[in-house]
Amino acid sequence: MHQLDRLDIMIAYSCNLACQGCISISDQPRDGIEPYENIVAQIDQWKSVISPAVIAIFGGEPCLHPKLIEICKHVRAAWPNTVIRLITNGYLLDNFDADHWFELGTVEIQVSVHRKDHEHVLNQKIKNILVKRKPWTVSINQEDHQHKQIQWQHKSISIYKSIFKDFVVPYQHNNNQILPWNSDPAAAHKICGAPNTPILYKGKLYKCPAVANAIDITKQNWFKYRAVGSNDDLNNFIDSIGVPEPVCGQCPNQLQAVVVDHFDRKNVVVKQKNIN
Repeated sequence: MHQLDRLDIMIAYSCNLACQGCISISDQPRDGIEPYENIVAQIDQWKSVISPAVIAIFGGEPCLHPKLIEICKHVRAAWPNTVIRLITNGYLLDNFDADHWFELGTVEIQVSVHRKDHEHVLNQKIKNILVKRKPWTVSINQEDHQHKQIQWQHKSISIYKSIFKDFVVPYQHNNNQILPWNSDPAAAHKICGAPNTPILYKGKLYKCPAVANAIDITKQNWFKYRAVGSNDDLNNFIDSIGVPEPVCGQCPNQLQAVVVDHFDRKNVVVKQKNIN
């Protein structure tokens, strides 16, 4: 069993937001979800190979997956001691009975605030979960380098709002094409937003969400990157987590970087009605 600090699992490609600079490239036209049966097969394939301390249910927007709760239950059965972290923009949390979140063991719900003018909407979505149980402890973190600005804790479940604000676009966009920056990998890795975050994407492990999504969307493999399967030797992959590799040249260095402000409504399009 290989130990991982964190593993993202991609369950949805569609998103109800289009945020410039999205690490999953959801600002580009993307549709669909990963079929439930495929996700179950991937979990079963990897459960005896890796042991992640945290498994982040990732998208796109994972709340677009109608089988989200069933996926979380399957993750819990496969990895009884992992922390299940739902990374969501929060708008669709009401799609699911909030009681389910209290039945999954150790759970974190990370609600990412991408539009400052919609924070009141997300506050209500969070409140709809908070009213299901009492009491909650509340902590507030005002340090700039911490993304958990407000956190609520009840026994094994925690909910927190994350405000990242500035996003570095993980590719070059030229003539409606997604292209690599061909930057120095070490320089790009230095400003990376996900330097230690491998992802399980369509059955294989990739270094990060940006690499997996770019290769899949463009059908190009500019750096001859090789994702690993469950039957492969994982030692090199494990050793490379958090370390610059040639594929990091897909993303920009500090001088090339296009930084997008996610508090500015013009950079975040909400594809959902009745939000005001």
